[in-house]
Amino acid sequence: MQQENIFYEDRFLESWAGSIITNPSTAIVELVANCWDAYATKVDICWPDPKKNKQFSISDNGKGMTKAEFDYIWRAMSYDRIAKSGPTAAPPPGVEGLPRFVFGKNGKGRFASFCLTKSYVVTSVKDGQKIVYKVSRTANKPLITELVEFVDKGVEGHGTTITGEGEIRQTSLTVEQARELLGGRFLANPSFKVSLNGTPISFADISRSSLSIVDVEVPGYGTAKIYHIDTGKADKTTKQHGIAWWVTNRAVGECKWRGADVERILDGRTEKAKRFTFIVQADFLNKNNAVKEDWSGFIEKNVAWDTTRPIIQDKIRQIIDNTSALEREDRRSAVFQKVGQSVNTLPLLSKDRVTSFVNEVVDTCPNFGEQEIVQLTSILAKLEKSKSQYGLLEILHNQESHDLDALHEVLSQWTIGMAKVVLDEIQGRLKVINELRIKIQIAGIDEVKELQPLFAKGLWMFGDKFESIHFTSNKGMTTVIRELFDGKAEKASLNRPDFVIRGDGSTGFYSLPSYNEDHQEAGVQHLVIVDLKTTKLSLGSKEKEQIWKYVKELKKRGHIQPDTRIDGFVLGDQIESGEGGTRTEDNDKVKIQPLLYNTILNRAEQRLLKLYDKVKDAPFLLTQQEELAKFIEPIPVAQAKFESVA
Repeated sequence: MQQENIFYEDRFLESWAGSIITNPSTAIVELVANCWDAYATKVDICWPDPKKNKQFSISDNGKGMTKAEFDYIWRAMSYDRIAKSGPTAAPPPGVEGLPRFVFGKNGKGRFASFCLTKSYVVTSVKDGQKIVYKVSRTANKPLITELVEFVDKGVEGHGTTITGEGEIRQTSLTVEQARELLGGRFLANPSFKVSLNGTPISFADISRSSLSIVDVEVPGYGTAKIYHIDTGKADKTTKQHGIAWWVTNRAVGECKWRGADVERILDGRTEKAKRFTFIVQADFLNKNNAVKEDWSGFIEKNVAWDTTRPIIQDKIRQIIDNTSALEREDRRSAVFQKVGQSVNTLPLLSKDRVTSFVNEVVDTCPNFGEQEIVQLTSILAKLEKSKSQYGLLEILHNQESHDLDALHEVLSQWTIGMAKVVLDEIQGRLKVINELRIKIQIAGIDEVKELQPLFAKGLWMFGDKFESIHFTSNKGMTTVIRELFDGKAEKASLNRPDFVIRGDGSTGFYSLPSYNEDHQEAGVQHLVIVDLKTTKLSLGSKEKEQIWKYVKELKKRGHIQPDTRIDGFVLGDQIESGEGGTRTEDNDKVKIQPLLYNTILNRAEQRLLKLYDKVKDAPFLLTQQEELAKFIEPIPVAQAKFESVA
């Protein structure tokens, strides 16, 4: 059998690469990160502008690519950068510097250019080679590379340039926004310089709301300057976040959260650790010989470094605390502004509880966003107004995490009201099954008091044609049959208007009305007669005849029309041998069938898709079983003591 080639549907790349090729903010950060990973020290970006006829381009002086490297890297759909080249990048020939920890992992960043231009040309120089490739895509081909020029040797220099082709795109990201975005992420190392439209990106490009500068005095040594950059939104990782140390305008080690920083300032896994960058300029550390010769870090046990580090760390922690306090106040005000109207309608005690809750959550749960707190507060306000109040919270607290996930899934597809209607119906039916299952185990059960009420609301157990809510107890027919017995066989103390009660059982009549052409009720369309017998009484022809006797009397009195369908059920826990068949009368319009209680139970469970076994440990069923156990258990009676006769 011939193997067909795989193919790509339209928008495959958008789905696979995601925001890298759909969001210009993500795209430009990815492209500059690629330059960092290539160990560039200089990056020049030309921002696309159709009005000025300026096409997008990005150029770096990094290591560049040979033809073999480009052919592999650009065509590998899941290129593993770290597996192939390691977690660090060494400098290109002729460039001094420590290895850099790289950004890239999965190679998706190379597709970012498609966000800013429809197709592009890659020019790269490395190891004397120069390559020029045109890169494009079609609806069903996510990546097409075409070699335009290849010089095998003799080319000087290193680096890569990507230049857009064709129609110049207008992006939603302005030049000013792009400058601030890149400034917030790529200023930590002074040896990595990025220019946009010919102007270097600097601290001046970062807005005042995202940048603060503080001078810190280190007694006996000098003044350090701390630049606090807040990107406003946490990145996926802490790369290019943390503390960067500069001495004489040169980076010492990597920008990161070091072990001592985590212990003294904040956990590197937090949202702020992936959002804040602190650049510390401390030139006096060079004069005090605190920097290692290779500039990979500071010399431990150096007095100037040991004095400076805790002072800077404490100041950074203070800056974070102050920032958090301002954010908390802003979040608190925003929440109260949105929920204030509903909270103000509460009684004073309830209002105090809700406002205290908001203050507590804002102060102690920094990872909760404004919207989450608003939602929680709204729920709390509704609970204060509800009758059950905090009973719901207790129930939720006692649930397993997977049950809460299941509840979320249910409520995302059902309203609470809709779910309650369905669950109430299911609960009612399961309780009928549960109670019937227990009571039929009792020998000589009082069918009038204990069983008849169950079948009055359980006709659905006989089959789908008895599901209609229009089946109701027919008191008129009950009166007719009661008159037939002339009251002699009735249990007067248990007389109920909906049942005919005899010494050997009880009978209920449930009818479904019929309607004429004018939609007016015109008799009975379907009659169900349920004759219940106590346990340990065998069912036979006598019991079938009893129901047929009822039918004839009702026809005689005019309560049943010629076309009325009648189903009679005689129920017990045993049937005489040979009497299990259905008796039919009146050209099959009347069917009389003996049934075992267990048969009815099995039918009921089948009709409920065997839910009883799946949810038999439900709280409402366990509670019902406990109550029924008390009903079944006889009350102990103490025997009177006999007095001795002298």
